[in-house]
Amino acid sequence: MIRKGSRLAAVVLCVCIAVGLTGCKQKVGDKCSSIGKFACTDTASAMLCNAGTLVTLPCRGPHGCQGTGTASQCDDDLALEGDYCQTTLNENWSCSTDHKKELLCKDGKFQVARACKGPKSCQIQGNTIECDDSMADVGDVCVEEPGDSNYGCSLDKQIEVVCKNGKFQPSNSCRGLKGCSISSNTVTCDQSMAREGELCRPVDNYSCTADAKQMLKCAATMKWAKEKDCKKNGCKVKGHEVSCD
Repeated sequence: MIRKGSRLAAVVLCVCIAVGLTGCKQKVGDKCSSIGKFACTDTASAMLCNAGTLVTLPCRGPHGCQGTGTASQCDDDLALEGDYCQTTLNENWSCSTDHKKELLCKDGKFQVARACKGPKSCQIQGNTIECDDSMADVGDVCVEEPGDSNYGCSLDKQIEVVCKNGKFQPSNSCRGLKGCSISSNTVTCDQSMAREGELCRPVDNYSCTADAKQMLKCAATMKWAKEKDCKKNGCKVKGHEVSCD
């Protein structure tokens, strides 16, 4: 569940953007010809030639913006969604400033690649971004790994989620006392209690309602359905066995 997104060095050596401009008079909004080049304007930002216009390039990483002219270095390891960014790199990844999102530079601006709501959040390890998406809300942006399903737990630990079509979706309900839990790279879902109509898997699995009055079965529709009433001693779960009297 923890994917290491590769990225090139966040601190990039750049060429001065002064080409074609008038020295010190250049400012944000001016036209420029050196597309993709930038130079520091202060310790936390630079001026970037983006699509023929000078824009502010935030350098929110711990090293900020250092150097002048061709020696300018901008640390964009941390960024905000919508920040202008360098697109000359094959892959330019960053963590959001609150470390809850992994960002990717696309079409000249940082966009959310996936949510990182797991306990390790989003971290910078050298030239690598590590995003912990082991916990997520339904609807969070996610990344599907080829040949490897991406499962996680909801923040309230009541739902097992899976990444489909770029977003986390419900996969299973985990209403048992142990809820949804994660150990290493494995998600475990306690289905010893369930609610009729909620998602379930696998088919033909059994569970009890929270009031122990009914036994439920995971139907072919992948939803819990009433199997029968338990009028005497109620519905009980022991190990992997479910009994209903």
